[in-house]
Amino acid sequence: MKEITIICNPVAGVGQAQKRWEKFQTELDSANIDYTVHFTEAPNHATDLTNNAINNGEKRIVSFGGDGTLNEVIQGMVSPTPGFVGNLELVVLGAGSSNDFEKTFNKIPWIEKIQGDKIIPIDLVRLDYINFNGDPATRFFVNNSSIGVISQAGDRFNKVSGLTKAIKQFSVDTAAVLAGAQTITTWHPMEVNLVVEGETESNITMSNITVYKNPFVAGDMYYNRCVERGDGKLSVAIVDVESRMKLLGLIPSLYNGTALDKEGTRYFECEWLELQTDQDVVVEADGEIIGHPPARYTIMKHAIRTVIG
Repeated sequence: MKEITIICNPVAGVGQAQKRWEKFQTELDSANIDYTVHFTEAPNHATDLTNNAINNGEKRIVSFGGDGTLNEVIQGMVSPTPGFVGNLELVVLGAGSSNDFEKTFNKIPWIEKIQGDKIIPIDLVRLDYINFNGDPATRFFVNNSSIGVISQAGDRFNKVSGLTKAIKQFSVDTAAVLAGAQTITTWHPMEVNLVVEGETESNITMSNITVYKNPFVAGDMYYNRCVERGDGKLSVAIVDVESRMKLLGLIPSLYNGTALDKEGTRYFECEWLELQTDQDVVVEADGEIIGHPPARYTIMKHAIRTVIG
């Protein structure tokens, strides 16, 4: 049996991860599984814990938390080198709010998954951007990244308080819709330059761009077209709609699988692209708000190995 290191974020899912961990820990101990667990205590702590585990020779790393926790774990797995560290294995146990990563794989009991031997290579996306200190930065992600009305809504969603925070704990979808609707009411479309594999579109107006390897974007929202996890391609969805009323009208289509069939949206696939804009918008990656454009997305084919069963 392989040694297992678990990186647990107890506050994921507005604190639900702590309860889920206590239940799962009982299963682990009953099954006599040899593991080490480290609990995160602050933002980005999961990255440091992952780095330390790898430096200590650990090979199977478990992310126990939400998609944000997973994103931090991935930074720790890939940051020491330009790409894939061949003998590392990633196990994802979604204990957060929406757990979008797990939705693209067959659902199996956690106790089986953590010991699984079915391992597949999946793609990572490298994102180069400007952090909040004004410095060039790099981050990797496995789900999706948005710039525009979705990233602004994500920023609002992450900062909810009071009643909306309580709603988020019981219904991610309801809280996400509220954040989206509130953001749209004050939204102004952005003017951008977009470079796709060397071809440039200048001074185009859009409300949002999402670059993704996973069609699920928040709760039960999803895009109805998507590349495969390991095909070396990026999916790109652009919303050209400028009207606030029409933007509000797109929200239901993200739940019923028709978003990319609507007028004012377009979809394409590529290996890299870059977006530039002078407007004050944030960049979101795997649910985390990380900085500002310009942003460059580059596919890293088969950059990480994940255990799926």
